[in-house]
Amino acid sequence: MTLANRLARPLCLTLALTLSHTAAPLAADLSCNGLLETGQTMICSGFEPNWALELSCDGNMSANFIDAFSGDGIQTTPGSISFTTENPWQLETSHPVTGSIAYTPGGCTDESDAVRDFTFTPTGAPGLSAPFFPFCCRMK
Repeated sequence: MTLANRLARPLCLTLALTLSHTAAPLAADLSCNGLLETGQTMICSGFEPNWALELSCDGNMSANFIDAFSGDGIQTTPGSISFTTENPWQLETSHPVTGSIAYTPGGCTDESDAVRDFTFTPTGAPGLSAPFFPFCCRMK
């Protein structure tokens, strides 16, 4: 065995152990359907008409439907959410909002020209009819 081979083995082992220790906490932190960390909130805001889906993780996922298109004020309705797939995350809420969230790193630009990493493509929302257009989600 050459000197290079003898030096490479400990280096490879050290690198593998380091990577496995850093990857494990990251995966464990995404406790809400592999999408959000505990304490995180994701807001997917539509416009024309104005409405939003707010997802919150407190160990379990919950959803708020924020309605700014009917009446005089903004109404927030709490609800539940379920997922049928992950990445993309196919979802349905109790409101009922349906659609999917996809991880699109730097691939979504919102109405304020901010670049976001997640895109929500709705397929249904209360009081709205098709066509539905994708919009960005931001972390809070």
